[in-house]
Order: sequence, then C-alpha cells, then structure tokens
Amino acid sequence: MRIVVLDIAASKTGAESILKDFSAYLKERADGNEWVFITGVPGIIPAAEKLENPGQLKGEAGIYALLRSDVKSSWASRLKFEWFTGAGYIRSLKPDRVFSMENTLPSGNLGAGTALYVHQPLGFQKTKRFSLFKREERHLAIYQYFISKLIDSSIRRADRVIVQTHWMREAVLEKLNVPAEKVCAILPPLPAAPEGYAGGDFGEMRFDEKLFVFPSGPIIYKNHECVIRAAKLLNERGITDFKVIFTLTAEEAGEGLVTLSKATENNIEWRGKLPRNDLFDLYRTGTLIFPSYIETYGYPPAEVRSVGGMVLASDTPFCREVLKGYGNAEYFDSFSPEELAKLMQEVIEKKLSPADRGEDKVPSGSWAEVVEAVTA
Repeated sequence: MRIVVLDIAASKTGAESILKDFSAYLKERADGNEWVFITGVPGIIPAAEKLENPGQLKGEAGIYALLRSDVKSSWASRLKFEWFTGAGYIRSLKPDRVFSMENTLPSGNLGAGTALYVHQPLGFQKTKRFSLFKREERHLAIYQYFISKLIDSSIRRADRVIVQTHWMREAVLEKLNVPAEKVCAILPPLPAAPEGYAGGDFGEMRFDEKLFVFPSGPIIYKNHECVIRAAKLLNERGITDFKVIFTLTAEEAGEGLVTLSKATENNIEWRGKLPRNDLFDLYRTGTLIFPSYIETYGYPPAEVRSVGGMVLASDTPFCREVLKGYGNAEYFDSFSPEELAKLMQEVIEKKLSPADRGEDKVPSGSWAEVVEAVTA
C-alpha cells in the first residue's frame, strides 16, 4: 500500500517533533507499506530516502521524502497548493491512502481515502479570543479565525480524523457535528526519556523546594507573564530566595517579558534551550510550573509525571487529562498570578512536595494506533 503523508508545514517545535517521531517509528517497524512524505524543509526526516521527483518512486516498501520547499516559501504559495494545485500533485503519486499531519487537506479529489491528524487547538478552545488589531496577537488571531475555517472544512471532508486528546475530540464533535465514529482520540506517545530516566530507575536526587522550571517557546498563550507576576507577588511578601528557570533566552522572550521581569530579576533566569538530560534533572529536583492555557496535549506535565516530579499546572482540560489520578499535581487558574504564587509559596515552605501518591502511569497512546487508523 502506498501511503502519502502530507506535512509541508512542519519546521519547528511540536509539529516537527511529531513528524520526526512518527517517521522514526515507521523506520523501526518496517510494516511492508510504502510511506511517501511530502515535506517543506530538507532533511527533516532523517529516516527517509530522499527523492527529487515523483518519478523516482519505486513502488516498494520503505520511507521516502519528496521536498516541496516552494510551497512553504510564502502564505500565497501555501494557499495555492491547498486550494488549486495540491490535489493534482497528490493524485500524480497514485496513493492508496492520504494522511495529512498538518491539520488540513488540500481541496479537491485526492484519489484515495483520507486521514487527517489535527493538533491545532486554536479554533476549538474557548479560553481566549485573540485580536487582529494587536501586533503580538495577530498571527494567532489569523489561525483562530481564518486557518481554523480550513481545518473545519478538512475535518468534514476527511474519512478519518485523529486528535491527540479526549477533550479535543469532544470539542471537534461539539463545534462541527460530524459523526462521532469518524473522530478518534489517540494520545501521543511520549518521546524516549534520556538515559538514566528509563524504566523508573531515576537514582537519588534531592528535591529543591526553591527551584522552579517552565520549559516553553515564546508564544503568548504559554503564559510566562503569569509566572513572572507570581514571582513578583512572592517578593512583595518578603519571599526572595527562589529561582525560576525559563528555557528561553532574553532575546527570545522579547522586551515586554524581560521588562516585566526586572522587578524580580534575581529570581528569573532566562537560560535558553536545555539539553534533554538537564531538563529531566530539573523535573526531578525542582517543580514544573505549567501555566499554558491553550494546548492539545501538555508534554512537560506528562514528562514530569513519568519521573514522579512535582507540577503546578493550569486548571485546563488538557492538564487535567494528562495528570488525571496523579498525586504530585496542584492546579491554578491560568489568569491568576495570585493562585500560582500561593502554590509556589507552599512549595517553598515545604507544605507541598513530591511524594509517591496516586497513579504514576502516564496516559499515552502509540504510533501503532495511528497507523492502524490510517491504514484500516
């Protein structure tokens, strides 16, 4: 069976990780199918044999990559592919299945059954309405009000829709009123833990009640502002001996957040991206703060749960789903620095600490389930 996988959009953060993890799984599995990935960035799938044009396809089992960087060169090129040329290009590959991992399907007849992987929550969440008139929110507003229409249309046209969480499935069904059997929730598998954190043998690591970490990119809804304001509130209460580590540089954070953090700059560390081993050390020795209010699935809370760490999480459906039954989790309103400051103070004063309580098994799915949904 020839399965064409469309993911031209993937080039950074979560989307790239999903694509790489999926292709790595296929390489290990060798399931007898011919998987043809159409990507927009060279080298994004190390497991694939790179082809210059569709005519080089062999009709044999394996993983192949066709580069369409021209489609990714601008929004106009992307929309042209989505609305006019994409369907014909995909049909030329003579697929038996088409699997889009980029939230949308090109318009028109694709020549095969279709499966759609939806991991963009902006059009389905009800927490925040972004403004087209605020420069820092404009790109998110475009996704929320315009790109979401393409996603909705694609969901209606797809034969099968895969989402990452049960809350997302319910949101899709509520918004679009598509048949329930068409949409399945398959939790994403966690990436492999670094050496020393596999199999539950983590060694002895002392918990530091004065250490907090928030691993995240520079996106508004990740909500660094809430953490900074909570730190400022602690300072106003005379609590100054603690450290919050952000995995952003000051340049990545931007002038607004850096300026806001000046009032508590001795407590905020703009460390930048961390090696995975160092991040997991922080998960075990410190407390994860996760104030994000828009996600499909929260990877950091799931990773902390996998190693038994402490987490202060936003009171959101995705955090509640990932952390269900886990005892080392406390929740706060994403828009209340006061609630977060209260929990941070309880950790600092040793009123809250990680313990072996509740369920420690991380809810997760598998790529095998995704492959089954695509090929069925």
